[in-house]
Amino acid sequence: MRKLFKMLCMAGLMVFLGINGAWAFSIDFEDGVDGARVEGIEGISFLDFSGNSPMYGDSRKGYNTTSDDLGYGSGLYHHNGNMWLWAGSSADARGVKVDFENDNGTWFQTGFSSNSSFYIDAYLTDGTMVTAVAGKNTGGPMEFLRVDATAGAFIDYVVLHDSGNKWLVDDMSGDTSLGAPVPEPSTVLLLGLGLCGIAGVRRRKSMRH
Repeated sequence: MRKLFKMLCMAGLMVFLGINGAWAFSIDFEDGVDGARVEGIEGISFLDFSGNSPMYGDSRKGYNTTSDDLGYGSGLYHHNGNMWLWAGSSADARGVKVDFENDNGTWFQTGFSSNSSFYIDAYLTDGTMVTAVAGKNTGGPMEFLRVDATAGAFIDYVVLHDSGNKWLVDDMSGDTSLGAPVPEPSTVLLLGLGLCGIAGVRRRKSMRH
């Protein structure tokens, strides 16, 4: 019975840590197909401001790109591997919206190569916005830009843009829950304590017999 008690307490702790914490994601876009829309990634979605999903690009198809880690190509726009994301020819300078579908991200980062200043505008659940910006970096290695939610708020969505839709991104990462929206910490803690309580009651009853 002592073993069952420990197992139920551990289950409660795992529920608290697992459900309450968002899960990190990392996307290198290497599973994509050149020219296909970037869709079907669990937990987040991508759209431009015309309602279209951005597109996969493949540097083996003759783009003006260079693969930093694979060492081929001589184009202005740098990335890793073969594949990357770009807004697509139909998009405009407003950029691409990366939506955290459960509105609970705490940070977001992406590699980028841009022909002008590049921005990550993070729109938070408290109605505020946090912006990270970096300068033009074509003709050299891909750089990384990160934005973090402020204390007490979460990322609803981010917008990636420059001043003219001349950019690509790669090796994107962040955190978000991938299932149902995250419960309040107090609710999850009560659930864990409840499991321990049930185990304790059962243990006491078994000792009386």
